[in-house]
Amino acid sequence: MTIQKRSSRSRLAVALAAVVSLVLVAGASAQTADKDWYLTVYLQQSFPKQTNTNQQIEQINQMFGADFDTWDDVANLNLGMQLFLKLSPSWKVGFQLDYSAGAIDGTATVDTEAGPATLTFKQEYSIYADVYAVAHYLPCPTCQNFVPFILGGVGVAYEEDTTNLTLRNDYIDEYLLVENDGFFPSYTAGLGFDWYIGPERAWYVIVGGAYVWSRMENTVPAQGGLAPAPEVEADTDLSGPNYWIGIGRRF
Repeated sequence: MTIQKRSSRSRLAVALAAVVSLVLVAGASAQTADKDWYLTVYLQQSFPKQTNTNQQIEQINQMFGADFDTWDDVANLNLGMQLFLKLSPSWKVGFQLDYSAGAIDGTATVDTEAGPATLTFKQEYSIYADVYAVAHYLPCPTCQNFVPFILGGVGVAYEEDTTNLTLRNDYIDEYLLVENDGFFPSYTAGLGFDWYIGPERAWYVIVGGAYVWSRMENTVPAQGGLAPAPEVEADTDLSGPNYWIGIGRRF
């Protein structure tokens, strides 16, 4: 596990270096000429893999005979904002910020050697946030009202999550508590279009889709009598497709 942590930090350093490089390029270009700026806010639906996390929830279901939801059963929505500078008819560069929080939980009555007991499960992501340096390539620089783009981005994400499992009746009072957090690199690539509204082209609707590569693996302490071991693997795999729709303003 120590090797995995060093590898993650190395990838994070590469991601940060790329972010800084793109920012410096954008800043230098902006000083040479007046350019258009674009501010966008959007709502995004994500489909993260969460393969190992979902498997761990299914193991709890099989062990206790419960039917708790996995992350495949809920909507993964986040809010986002983009700020772009148009450097040329074919290129825009800028930043993208995303934020979300959410949880899955449930309660079940299960059979134990000490009689029926209440099993309660909750896995909460109290915060997920990322920042990307993003470039949009505009394959049709002469397009006016309907402007397609191809995007690529590199960035850094941060998240905090807590898993809590309790088993209680008059004779049993056991629990499992796992807390996890950290920074990790994130990459994205996709395509979409801006649809400009009105003759002045000041406002636009943005629609797009992308694939994200974003994963954090940690070995963290597990507390409580239901813990399978003193330490467990916390695997946050947010890789997967997403799509978004938003509104923006050119100024």
